[in-house]
Amino acid sequence: MEGSTRRYETALETAERQVVEAEQRRARQIKLITGLEEGGEVQAQARQVLAEIDRTLAMALSYRSFLRSLEDL
Repeated sequence: MEGSTRRYETALETAERQVVEAEQRRARQIKLITGLEEGGEVQAQARQVLAEIDRTLAMALSYRSFLRSLEDL
């Protein structure tokens, strides 16, 4: 690593990345659900995973909002 400079993410950059990643996971999960048998047990479990992804995304969005609000101080 000689001669290279390592750049670390700021808290806001990390939050932005986490939101993008959660949105991508959500989109993949929705696509997966549409390919499963309607009303089946596997689809029900996939919907539970989607609900958890949605909760995680909501927290990530709230945290990002909080960090953005700190920039305005």
